[in-house]
Amino acid sequence: MQITLDNITQAVINHGDRGTSHPRLYEIYTRLIQHLHDFVREVNLTEPELQQGRDFIHQASHHTQEIPTGEIHMLTDLLGISELVELLHDAQRGTEGNLEGPLYVPNAPDRQMGDRLGVDPAGDTLFLSGHVLDLNGEPIAHALIDVWQPNSQGLYDIQDPAQPQGNFRGRFSTDRSGKYTFVTVVPMGYNVPASGPSGELLRRLGRHTWRAAHIHFKLNAPEFTPLTTQIYIGGDTHLDSDTTFAVRSAIVHLQKHESPDELKARDQSKPFYTTEFDFVLKPATLAETHKATAESYVYAIDSK
Repeated sequence: MQITLDNITQAVINHGDRGTSHPRLYEIYTRLIQHLHDFVREVNLTEPELQQGRDFIHQASHHTQEIPTGEIHMLTDLLGISELVELLHDAQRGTEGNLEGPLYVPNAPDRQMGDRLGVDPAGDTLFLSGHVLDLNGEPIAHALIDVWQPNSQGLYDIQDPAQPQGNFRGRFSTDRSGKYTFVTVVPMGYNVPASGPSGELLRRLGRHTWRAAHIHFKLNAPEFTPLTTQIYIGGDTHLDSDTTFAVRSAIVHLQKHESPDELKARDQSKPFYTTEFDFVLKPATLAETHKATAESYVYAIDSK
């Protein structure tokens, strides 16, 4: 078969067993090839531009001090692809899902109810609490909550040698009433790592690099669908222009406390903040139930 401009797209799609072995992979592959080839034709892509694209992907895969896992994950966030996937599959009921982001680290330190999440003397103390509930508003006891956030300067521990490992990361378990509570600091919005190819792309497009201030959560409980989400700090400058397009309705508003009686009651030497947020989980599929049960067992064993 002689390859021409007219038949090359279909030739690539037909090359192989046409989905006999892996139908879903073939479905995704087919549409991807069609869209990529249409894109190349539409912009009349040149060889030098193609090479620039190859170089960009190669550079984005490199691990750096700013972002140890490489920039591919961050890149899908910056292009709105990650949030689009969330929007396509998010449940209409229950707490909205949101991006995991590229700075999640598994096996965070186990912490007890009311513990401090991290150390940051310069930060404003935040007492965060709430409940984990089912769709009927009933509490979910012993739900596992994995939390991570930047400090008051907008830096995660893996980006900042001055912070101890595991700073502002922790795993909690709800009590019998489904309640959780911990002490942290008000996180600062931050610039996504911009020294690599993704940052260069944003600069060339005239896009800013700011993320609105937020706290990450992963929640797991047997018989419920695992949830990965973020809550955002009300009043942040970039709520309406977050560079990952991830801000939706999960926004908390902080209450400031500064009276002598309030400071004394919380054993604080300077003004502090409080806020609450309740998470609502939806029932799991059978596969999700098995996975959550296994994770709960591993968590319990590790905690001993």
